[in-house]
Amino acid sequence: MATITSMQFVDQDSGDDAFVAVRVEGKIVGLALSLRSGGDVEVCFGRDELTALISALERAAAELDQNSSAI
Repeated sequence: MATITSMQFVDQDSGDDAFVAVRVEGKIVGLALSLRSGGDVEVCFGRDELTALISALERAAAELDQNSSAI
């Protein structure tokens, strides 16, 4: 799978170092999540699931925007 993007960040719940990677191979997208202290997972899905995930993340971002403007 070709890596499209990867990033490191601090998990806002545990404070642990975290890593995410997005990969593509053919018609499959892979999403890998990892915490430094353990707990690696990679899930693979198609276009329909990708579209649903993007929509859910956009709704989550809008909710965060709404929450921060209410403060």
